[in-house]
Amino acid sequence: MRLSVISTLTILIISPLLLFAAQYDSLKVEVLAQRAEHTVQLAYMVLWDYKVQSSIADTVRDPNNTGVIGIEYSPLTTTIGYEKAKELSTQAGWASWLVKEMIRRGIDNGDKIAVSMSGSFPALNIAVFAALQELSIEVKCISSIGASSWGANEIGLSWPEMERILQEKDVLKTGSNAVTLGGTGDRGAEWDETTKELAVNAVKRSLLPLIKNTKLKDAVKKRMRFYGNPDDYFCYINVGGGQASLGGGAKLRFNRGGWFEKPLPDRGKPDGVMDKFLFAGIPCLNLLFLEKLDNNERITIK
Repeated sequence: MRLSVISTLTILIISPLLLFAAQYDSLKVEVLAQRAEHTVQLAYMVLWDYKVQSSIADTVRDPNNTGVIGIEYSPLTTTIGYEKAKELSTQAGWASWLVKEMIRRGIDNGDKIAVSMSGSFPALNIAVFAALQELSIEVKCISSIGASSWGANEIGLSWPEMERILQEKDVLKTGSNAVTLGGTGDRGAEWDETTKELAVNAVKRSLLPLIKNTKLKDAVKKRMRFYGNPDDYFCYINVGGGQASLGGGAKLRFNRGGWFEKPLPDRGKPDGVMDKFLFAGIPCLNLLFLEKLDNNERITIK
């Protein structure tokens, strides 16, 4: 993907959405958005090349050669995922939409964003980092090893390992600060000891510190200690269905994608990190249930 912004931007109609923040004019916003998309495409090229070199590339499973579509099942798979959702997450538009959303909501230099990522949607993880680094936003992020079907669930290529590759190739300059095992209780409770060892080895290869948890309540507490005061942040972004982020209980309470502004009326068992931020009055963006979110926001639909 090449950035031919001069020819395309001269015919843009100025949108009130893009003029929301005074420090950004429509031309600058579009340039930042296109650069974020370019970073995503570059990341796909790097990861696909890595898979080719490692003899794990699959053009049937990943016909667009993104490098971020995993397999249906591996020992690191935590839940059932949907191939269609994973494919949708790789489409152009997510990174540029994120750039424009942050600007629309008034983000400014010096703002901080708290982020939680699982391995379920590596394409969205890349889009988030690509968007936030274009905006020069300080990020504090916890990512997880565990992934649902078709996510970053291949042995040797979990999400933190993907991230390390992209940072070493200078594609991503923004990244995670710590990692958890993910899965049940944010500690891989559904895994046997052999799988836990595989996950711990993946953490070691990522070169990120591991946050160890004893149970879900402990995981939420340690994540909040890691983030610090929610009031220090512009917003909280959740990618995927991590228990510690969304809270416990049989019912998934955050059952739509998009922005949340107020705490939900029903409590989690326990409340998750997103609840904590909402109780503090900090808006939260949930990147989940992608098809409906895409339909509502027309992110990839042109």
